Amino acid sequence: MMSNAMATVRLSKLLLLGLLLYQLGPGCSGFVLDGSQNSFAQFRKWYTGLNGSLELEFKTEQPNGLVLYTDDGGTFDFFELKLVEGALRLRYNLGGGAQIITVGRDLHDGHWHKVQVMRNDEHTTLTVDGVSQSRSSRGKEFLFGKFATNSDVFVGGMPNWYNTKLALLALPSVIFEPRFRGSVRNLVYSDQPGVSPRRQEMRQPRDIKVSV
Repeated sequence: MMSNAMATVRLSKLLLLGLLLYQLGPGCSGFVLDGSQNSFAQFRKWYTGLNGSLELEFKTEQPNGLVLYTDDGGTFDFFELKLVEGALRLRYNLGGGAQIITVGRDLHDGHWHKVQVMRNDEHTTLTVDGVSQSRSSRGKEFLFGKFATNSDVFVGGMPNWYNTKLALLALPSVIFEPRFRGSVRNLVYSDQPGVSPRRQEMRQPRDIKVSV
């Protein structure tokens, strides 16, 4: 018969195991990218609509690197988030010409930073740690491509197969950007029409490990 002391130890171990399983399961949304030539994470398409939003958190000690990219399948529209000398730069096109918004400094300090991209018709806002900058797009139509043919969302780098199919990229230069090396968590956006923004799960993890 198990003693009370042994039962207590076993229960404690089970509770600890349960906590770890919870952190590694549905509650865990963080991952690490090592910045190697095959390092990237792939997620479902972002349904931007006319008022879409996208959020994520990252931490890194590298001042340069591609954080996120998605486009309309190779025509005009794209969103590119990248670190440039420690600042976060959003370059995007909604059909009226490329726009650039830059926010932050020294973001490669090894601490978590929260990022939000918010769309409101022609207005696009980039917010980093509560500091925002906005730009307005030219043109008359502000939809982001066509959802059926838009690309997936790529975090940290681009798949190598794009090297031989640059015509499929609205911004071909993205393939030459340095890959992100660091941690990302809590990627949140709507992945289909009529659905509220929700935390996204990786579709095809490559060179990625779970961060607890």
